[in-house]
Amino acid sequence: MLEQHLRRLALAVATLAPAALGAQAAAAPAPSVLTVYRESVKAGKGGAHDAHEEGWAGALIAAKTPDTMLAISAMSGPAENWYMSLYPTWGAWEKASKANEANAALSAIGKKYAAMEGDFLSDGRMMVLTSREDLSYGGPADLAASRYMQVTRISVRPGMAAAFEENRKLIKAAHESAKLTDRYSMWQAAGGAPTGTYFMFVARKSLADIDEGGPLHSNAAYQAALGGPEGQKKMAANTAAAVASQQADLFSFAPQQSIPPAEWVTADPGYWKRKAAPKKP
Repeated sequence: MLEQHLRRLALAVATLAPAALGAQAAAAPAPSVLTVYRESVKAGKGGAHDAHEEGWAGALIAAKTPDTMLAISAMSGPAENWYMSLYPTWGAWEKASKANEANAALSAIGKKYAAMEGDFLSDGRMMVLTSREDLSYGGPADLAASRYMQVTRISVRPGMAAAFEENRKLIKAAHESAKLTDRYSMWQAAGGAPTGTYFMFVARKSLADIDEGGPLHSNAAYQAALGGPEGQKKMAANTAAAVASQQADLFSFAPQQSIPPAEWVTADPGYWKRKAAPKKP
């Protein structure tokens, strides 16, 4: 677990752009790579773990790390914190990893804080996801203005990826036809999760945004674009055959555990700017 956490630090990189999870990369020669370090927090240790991670992020910022990272904390499902960094390519991931490992000051900070992780965590796991722009919709998410992330994890049965992706492409095409205003970003697990695992990320500025989902997708133009009752019946059959399980969870952003890009701090300093640690009595 300690080794994994050290890798999480080493793999954070300064390419987490404001449009990180929703970026459209049609001109990119290869899929983007998103690393997600998932920490399972022990019962009763949430507050202490948050303080630990806030101190870690603060130490890195004070040391002028070039890296950026978005931290999110589970509001449903298991007690987990996720730490996410984006790379434009696999090669960029490797280059950033080597650069961080060679930086003595940042490595020392990592070793100091990683040594205390066992007090707070029951497990830690690195996942590596690759972008699926062909299954995504809506363009870049405004993460600087967002406060929550809905994450849907979908497990597809072996040999059924084509049926699942056919459905997702039909859904994307229906969104485009009806000109819906929502946006979502699809990613596929390349490591750290079972083969056939997909993730859908939806950034939310407010929980009230979720209230709009039902009426939005009841839109007559959208329902027609899905093929009406017969088309939706076929899609339901595809889903039943292809999807082994699906779980949606809600996360809140953790700005004090994050290392945000400068653009986010400029856009909303009241939320993203690093707050001074409280003085000890």
